[in-house]
Amino acid sequence: MRYITLLLLVLCCACNGPSDIQEPTPYLLGEEAPGNTPKVYRADIVSKKGRFDMGFTISPNGKIMAFGVAHENDPSQTLIYLMNFQDGTWSAPDYSFLAENINTFFPMFSPSGNEFYFSKSVDNNPSDIWVGSFEDGKVTNPQPLDSLVNSGTREAGHGQSKNGAFYFTSNRNLDQACCGDIYVKTKNNLGESVIELMEELSTPADEESLFLSPDEDFIIIQSWQNQFGGKHDLYISYKTATHNWTTPLRLNNYINGKEIEQRPFVSPDNKHLFFSRMSISQENGQDVYESDIYWVSTQKVFAPYVFRKPIFPTMKLDESFEWSFPADLFKDIDDVSFDYALSFNDKKVLPEWLKFDAASLTISGVWQSEEPLTLVLTATDKSGNTTTFEFSLGG
Repeated sequence: MRYITLLLLVLCCACNGPSDIQEPTPYLLGEEAPGNTPKVYRADIVSKKGRFDMGFTISPNGKIMAFGVAHENDPSQTLIYLMNFQDGTWSAPDYSFLAENINTFFPMFSPSGNEFYFSKSVDNNPSDIWVGSFEDGKVTNPQPLDSLVNSGTREAGHGQSKNGAFYFTSNRNLDQACCGDIYVKTKNNLGESVIELMEELSTPADEESLFLSPDEDFIIIQSWQNQFGGKHDLYISYKTATHNWTTPLRLNNYINGKEIEQRPFVSPDNKHLFFSRMSISQENGQDVYESDIYWVSTQKVFAPYVFRKPIFPTMKLDESFEWSFPADLFKDIDDVSFDYALSFNDKKVLPEWLKFDAASLTISGVWQSEEPLTLVLTATDKSGNTTTFEFSLGG
């Protein structure tokens, strides 16, 4: 019996070998993950009381963090810190990974993790966007990007997709030089680099920073909108099947509070949103500014969105019909299935002759309306986020 027990123990250990052991996600180590209410990230290390902490990023492999610290009166103290995850623990923040790490902001890794992008101001000129190779925890040969991107005005927030599209904010529009817009650098059919203003993501107000997902399926923008108290808030937009961006939607009031929210970043696993929150208080009759880095679950950040709009059939009176919405009418960054409900746009109950099968997204029946009907299809994800699609059906 003793040998049988020993054999079973060996077999159990073999079945639970290294491949079955899940290592903790490094950025979570030592932290209690937040729910839907943001909280300060790594207090006294990344976010220090009395310090101006702004901008945060994690490398694609999750083992390097970088964050910015600003100092209004001492440019030499406005710089980027780096932390490495080694031997199961995070190193102390260090700024020597980047030469001439002065007046630097907006750290961001490329999707491969082999390049490190940042913004930098030289001799008090407007900031440009720079890039250097990243290897063994160091940035080598940092250089400003070409004049297609750097215009001589403020270039600030930036992000790159896996296919090479480079999004950035710029004040180059001289008609509103006070404010940044969002631009994208891509290749045209001739293989030439071109710059395009992203009008659907830009407003007459200021867009300063952004986070672009590596798959280029969503973007989170820092934007100033007067209808929400005249301050910077965070907005999200999704890319549709036609390669257009949806109208940016303001994130919820737990994230966008009374303070200034800016410089968004989403963790490589898409589970947490990081952002900087700046508050202004009074001390001895003086305004006191403080900025910390917060994080929050993305459960209430990502919602269903209309990905592929359908082409509707023509209905004829007293004729039977059966028609299905496209299976990818809705998409969600962190969900693949939804609960559906169909109703009139005024919430009235559907007539008995109009049937809706939520499992197959099919409507059917014998058409009994002489006028087109305005209907609303609602999709709800597992976190309770809803999105509606309003449409007309009829002759």
